[in-house]
Amino acid sequence: MRTIEKQAFSIGNETIDYYVTVMTAKEIFEFSKVSRVDEDPKVGYQRFLSEKRAEAIAEYINSGNIIPGAIILSAQKNADLKFADGKLTITLIPGSFFVIDGQHRLYGSEMANEDISLPVCILDGLDHAAEVKYFIDINSTQKGVPKTLRIELMKFLSEPDSIDAIRNRLFKELNESPESPLYERMSATSSAPGRLSLVPFQAAIDPLLNGDILGQFTYDDKKKLLINFLSAVEASLEKIEGNSNRLTTSAFFQAIFKIFDKVCHLSIMHNKNYSLTSMSNIMDGIVRLDLSKHTGSNQAAINELASEMSTLLELHSQKLGTPSDLL
Repeated sequence: MRTIEKQAFSIGNETIDYYVTVMTAKEIFEFSKVSRVDEDPKVGYQRFLSEKRAEAIAEYINSGNIIPGAIILSAQKNADLKFADGKLTITLIPGSFFVIDGQHRLYGSEMANEDISLPVCILDGLDHAAEVKYFIDINSTQKGVPKTLRIELMKFLSEPDSIDAIRNRLFKELNESPESPLYERMSATSSAPGRLSLVPFQAAIDPLLNGDILGQFTYDDKKKLLINFLSAVEASLEKIEGNSNRLTTSAFFQAIFKIFDKVCHLSIMHNKNYSLTSMSNIMDGIVRLDLSKHTGSNQAAINELASEMSTLLELHSQKLGTPSDLL
């Protein structure tokens, strides 16, 4: 047992004592406890610890980053907190604190190479029911960064020639270019009916950016090739359904790009170029597609749709025959 004194702020109210201070990771780790459901089903309330997640946090800290989020603790009676003149006196013995929020940040910080200081919020005088309520409130009201927004924000962190940078630039310019079939039909930060979000765009485009075909071109030629391909797809959808609304649906968009390389290959084989005319000629192969049979949106459904389109393209290619000037 030992006693420590910390500079602190008291920001509680008439019913709850609440202190904000700074403690080292090892101080907190040594004298705190996590009340886990898997260890004590009767009174435990914390989720199980993911060692992989804690190790990732430790690596993040070792790379020179800091953890800005506060560790939230509930002081137990044996902590014997005393606050006066801006200083908080704490009696440290094992189990002095329960961790209400931040167990992975705490474990990861303790695993880091250096004993770092962490912002700490301490609630004092809570009974078990109140601890559980705070845990539920904190974890049910916190909202993670949506994947669409997270991808969009990567533009501020990515190198100019990285996949992230190229994809985000393509997304922006394909949405802003009047010649693009996706003109004003995409949304960078949210999902909306009739608009393609960044998430399916990333899933469809990223695997191709360093591929054998798209990867060989300059940025401008990448964009031109994608516009030709998307325009050919749009024309095929007009023939199948009378409109191109399906182009901006997540499942169809991802499926169509699974046959991108095949369409390019057949365009070269039959027409020796990637022009819109050549690609439209190849994409005519999917006009017999019965899209009413493809209503799913999971990965299996996307793969099934792509597989059927690929088969139709093969059959169409056979009807086109082998160009005589290639023999």
